[in-house]
Amino acid sequence: MRKTETNNLDRKLSEEKVDAILAGAMREFLIHGYAATTMDQVTAAAGVSKTTVYNHFQDKEGLFTALMQKLILEKYYAAFNPQKAQFMQGEASIILRRLAFSMLDNTLGDQQVLGLIRLIVSESGRFPDLARSFVLNLEKSFLEDLCQFLRSHTELNLPDPEVAARVFVGTLVHFILIQEILHGKDILPMERDRLINNLIYLLTINQTRNHLPVDQYSGTRQKSSRRNRKNSGKFERDYQAEPKRLRSIRLTDTAWENLAAIADQNQLTRSEVIEIIARNGGLT
Repeated sequence: MRKTETNNLDRKLSEEKVDAILAGAMREFLIHGYAATTMDQVTAAAGVSKTTVYNHFQDKEGLFTALMQKLILEKYYAAFNPQKAQFMQGEASIILRRLAFSMLDNTLGDQQVLGLIRLIVSESGRFPDLARSFVLNLEKSFLEDLCQFLRSHTELNLPDPEVAARVFVGTLVHFILIQEILHGKDILPMERDRLINNLIYLLTINQTRNHLPVDQYSGTRQKSSRRNRKNSGKFERDYQAEPKRLRSIRLTDTAWENLAAIADQNQLTRSEVIEIIARNGGLT
């Protein structure tokens, strides 16, 4: 029993030392850059011995790679993991939108992640292995997972899921580079929501009619824009994809937001609120 407790204590102390080393390395790398940072500086910043640093990390490159894995693969990738998308419920368009917002929120809102990306870009010329490690550890696995997700959603009718995955990631990475890394948000301004909404539209434009996107307020499938010709020769809109009781309801965005608030207060879905009002004339 005591041996187990001792092992657990040693493991905890070891993890604490690793965290201290990585925290010290992050400070030194961001202040001095990769080339100018020495292992002695990291040792001093972490408050541990040089032997401890080398016991955990073979050299400076190994230390930097471990730092990248901890900060990005654990923190950032955990919040934006395409593998999780395989188990998410809902339309592909909704899941992709969530992933896009998550990627931007967890990158633009973290100065350490932005600082690490700047460091990798600036040092890639002199230290190409660092950049290659970033591509190998993050971009490659992420693109493969996202490609698998897109390929599994055959209703999207994507001619090349691998290219679509690159378009998705490339659009968001370009946004991050222009807005933050290259300090160009005032030169090429772009609203985040506008970018993501149009990106999702482009990826889902060929989606089959049986898998129409869900309206963000109503929770029902959006009506088709197709028009059918009647026997008289006139055209009429085809609303077959909409529930019958909702076909005559056309609300503004503000009305949908108010409806959402009422639904939340009564712990109902929006469709249930509409049906109750339609049947009873109110929520009594």
